Amino acid sequence: MRARLVPAALLLFGMALPAAAGTVLTLNEAIETALRENPAIRAHSWSVKSREEDLLSSQGTLFPALTVEEKYSRTNNPTYGFMAKLNQERFTQEDFLISSLNDPDDISDYETSFTIHQPLIVPTVYFGIGVSERELEAQEAEYERKKDETARAVVKAFLAVRTADEHRRVARKALEDAREHRRLASVRYESGTGLYSDLLRAEVAVKNAELMIIQTAGNAEVARRALGLAIGRTEPVEAAGEMPVLPFGDIQGYLEAAGQRDDVAALELRHEGSRRAVKLEKARFLPEAGLSGSYILHDHKDPFSPEGESYYFMGYLRWRLFDVSSYHMIRKAEAQAGEAAEHLSALKKSIHFRVNEAYTRVQENEKKRELSAAVLMEAEEALKLVRVRYENGLAPVVDLLDTQLILDAARAGVVEAENEHLNALAELYHESGMLLEAVGSQADKE
Repeated sequence: MRARLVPAALLLFGMALPAAAGTVLTLNEAIETALRENPAIRAHSWSVKSREEDLLSSQGTLFPALTVEEKYSRTNNPTYGFMAKLNQERFTQEDFLISSLNDPDDISDYETSFTIHQPLIVPTVYFGIGVSERELEAQEAEYERKKDETARAVVKAFLAVRTADEHRRVARKALEDAREHRRLASVRYESGTGLYSDLLRAEVAVKNAELMIIQTAGNAEVARRALGLAIGRTEPVEAAGEMPVLPFGDIQGYLEAAGQRDDVAALELRHEGSRRAVKLEKARFLPEAGLSGSYILHDHKDPFSPEGESYYFMGYLRWRLFDVSSYHMIRKAEAQAGEAAEHLSALKKSIHFRVNEAYTRVQENEKKRELSAAVLMEAEEALKLVRVRYENGLAPVVDLLDTQLILDAARAGVVEAENEHLNALAELYHESGMLLEAVGSQADKE
C-alpha cells in the first residue's frame, strides 16, 4: 500500500508545481519589464550616462576654471625671507642691514591665491569633444542593440515556458493513454483472455508516464524561473498569451534591415571617432592660446588675510614644434583607426552570414513542423488500429505499448518543431535588428 502512495504523492507534487508560479505576463509585458528591470540593460544605461559625462567634461574644459589655494611656509632663508616680507608689505629700512640680510629671523607666510584660467584656442579639446560625441552616440546605439538582445532572450525564455507547458500537456495525455491501456489489459486478464505479464507491462507504462509528468512539471518550473531571470526577477513568471506572428518574407529585406542594425551603427561611429582621434593627436602640434590671472594675499599671522595683496594677469601662446612621443601617438591612433575599420568589416560579414543562416533555419523548421504534424496524424491512427486489434486479441500488448511510445514521441516532436520554428523566426528578426520593433508593433495591434 505504501509503495503505491509514494508515486501517487510524487505525481500530485508534479501536478501542483505550476501553482508555484507567481507573476503572469504576456510576451510584450515581459519584454517591457525586462527593459526596465534587467540588470544588464540598467548597467548599459549607466554606461551611456558615463559617456554623457565624458562629453560634458570635454566641453567643460573650454569654460573658465577658478582655483582657490592657501599655502603656508616658514623659513629663515635670506632670499625667501626677503621676498616674503615684500609680499606682506612689511618691508622696512632695517631689513636692508647686512645682518638682517645675511641672517634673517624666522618668518611665516600665509599665501592665499584666487586664480582664473580661460582657454581661448585649444585644438586638442575641439577634436576631443568630437571623439567624445561619437563615443556617446556609439554607446547609445549599443544600448538600443542591447534592448533587442534582451528582447531575444525574453522571447527564448517565453517560448521555453510555453514549450514546457506543452510537454506537460503531452505527458498528461500519455498518462491518460497509459491508464486506458492498463484498463484494457486488466479487463482481458480478468476475462481470462489476457496474460498477467501484459497487465504488469501496462502497469510499468503507467509508472513511466507518471515519472514523465513529474519531470515535465519540474522542467516547467525551471523554465518559469528562467523567464523571471531574463526579465530581472528571482521569482518564477508564468507565460500568458500567444507568441506574436512574425511574417516570413524574402531574404533581401532581412539583409537590408541588418545593414541598419544598431551595433553596426555603433561600430561605424567608433570608426569615425578613431579617425577623429588621429586628428586629435595631430592637433597637439597646433598652437594653443589662453588667458590667466591671479589675485594674491599674503599675511605673516593669519590665512585669508590681506596684510599684503597683489595680482597678475597674463596671456599665453603655446606652440609645440617637435615632440617624438607625439609622433608615435599619431601612428598609434592611425593603427587603432585601421583596427576599427577591420572590426566593422568583420561585423558586417558576420551579420550577412548569420542572417542567411537564420533564414535557412526558418525554412528548415517549417518543413520539420509539417512533417512532425504528418507523423503525429499517422501515429494517432496507428494507435487506434493497434488498440482495436489488442482488444480483439489480434495483437500482443507489446505492440500496443510500442505504438504508444511512438505516439508520445510524435506528440513531443510536434511541440519541439513548433518551438524551433518560432525560435528560428525570432532569431531571424533578431539578426536583422527588427525583433523588438516587430514584437512591439504586434502588441500595439492587439
